[in-house]
Amino acid sequence: MNTTLTSLPAGELRPALTEPYTSAHLVRWCAAQQNWDKIHYDLEYAREFAGLPERVINGALKQHLLARYLVDSFDASARIVRLNYKFTGPDFVGERLELRGRVLRTESLGDHRFAHVELEIGNPAQAKTTTTGTAILMLDTPSWQSVDWGSLPPQWRLDEVVGADDDDAVPREVRDLLGRDDEQLRSYCALDASRLRLFADAVQGLRAWHFDSNAAAAAGLETLVAPDLFPIHAIEAEPGTLPLSQERSAIGREAVSEVGRNFARRFGFPANGMVNGGNETEIHSLLRLGETACAVSRLLSARVKPGTRGGDMLFMTSLNTYRTTTGRLLMREKQLGIYRNFNVAAPAAL
Repeated sequence: MNTTLTSLPAGELRPALTEPYTSAHLVRWCAAQQNWDKIHYDLEYAREFAGLPERVINGALKQHLLARYLVDSFDASARIVRLNYKFTGPDFVGERLELRGRVLRTESLGDHRFAHVELEIGNPAQAKTTTTGTAILMLDTPSWQSVDWGSLPPQWRLDEVVGADDDDAVPREVRDLLGRDDEQLRSYCALDASRLRLFADAVQGLRAWHFDSNAAAAAGLETLVAPDLFPIHAIEAEPGTLPLSQERSAIGREAVSEVGRNFARRFGFPANGMVNGGNETEIHSLLRLGETACAVSRLLSARVKPGTRGGDMLFMTSLNTYRTTTGRLLMREKQLGIYRNFNVAAPAAL
């Protein structure tokens, strides 16, 4: 049995309970994220094609809730260095989420102190923990400050080991990508204040320096800055280049421009079988207003496992690196994508 944070001794951070999420909240988040996955707002689709009882609260939204929770828990006086999270179960429309955390230990390195934190998101309606995670924070450092990773322990860096090409159940075209920087994207336009405002409305509770220029100036910033994990969604596609599908079974992800998450579109897997398994992230610096993001993805591993409900599941881990077009490193992440029934032919258009 997994032990929840609330059962552990002293060290807990103050829990934070969200309001119930409606389908309108999730539509707003889809617009901010620029992800049109229909399991989040289309009840008929969620039930008929995804086999779900209800529309699902976005995993991408939950990862930003974790980052916001850390900033709030340390009153913006700590910088997130590492943030890892794993989605262990779905949350549905109408449910509230409870964010919880516990400081495991602190340590001094050079001129800085660091806190190691355990995280989880609980679902009171289900009486379950649906997301687990860990984080490392640099204490007494403003949450927007860049991190000099050269001074940090090498073991805090993401593992970049490429898996062996020995699973014949993995499609040959996928195995051929292992270890290659094969997907490179550049945003069609620079970050603007309108996108930041929409993002702040969708996440709710973000610090004002992400959307209010006066608040940014008061904090000593030259301009607005995006939230920690924003680079994942920072690649804007040129209009008309990623059309939505007319197929009833199409999930909507065919119009998503996020790097390292488009294998269904690229290899013809049934898109309605894609699941976000979670991420491991390094936070280096924040994207600033007027800057343009670019990203590159490298496939690190691909394995096939039998699904618990029948059918095969393809587990693919990509290393995604985000920079500004001038070269400044923003973040790196290891993204786990799970593709159910990947070897089943996609249904024909109706």
